[in-house]
Amino acid sequence: MYNYDQDNDPIPHCLECGEILYGRPDKKFCSSGCRNAWHSHLRTGKRLARSLTLNGLAKNYKILEDLLKLKQSSCPLDSLTQLGFDPCLVTHQAEKMGRHIVYRCFDLAYSQSSVKIFNLHRL
Repeated sequence: MYNYDQDNDPIPHCLECGEILYGRPDKKFCSSGCRNAWHSHLRTGKRLARSLTLNGLAKNYKILEDLLKLKQSSCPLDSLTQLGFDPCLVTHQAEKMGRHIVYRCFDLAYSQSSVKIFNLHRL
């Protein structure tokens, strides 16, 4: 954030708190506390994204594991998405000899068509 004085020279301000900076011309923070707070905010977004992904994978795993406990190896995709299953969250994806793509959610593997998942099994 820069403000301009009467001579049109930029006056640097702290990126975290907005205080005017004195000293080196490339200085970005007024203190180490502001620098730490700024970088903490940057890391928070990454941690949140990672946490949401892991929670989604855990939810998918539980839904698929519950299907296995009921001895079902296939299920309509609409039913799964109503339970909270997200077909985009997988831990591995591989094509099996040109037939169907095999998806994995940790140690559970399944194939998926546009309307259902099938061939659900534990590796």
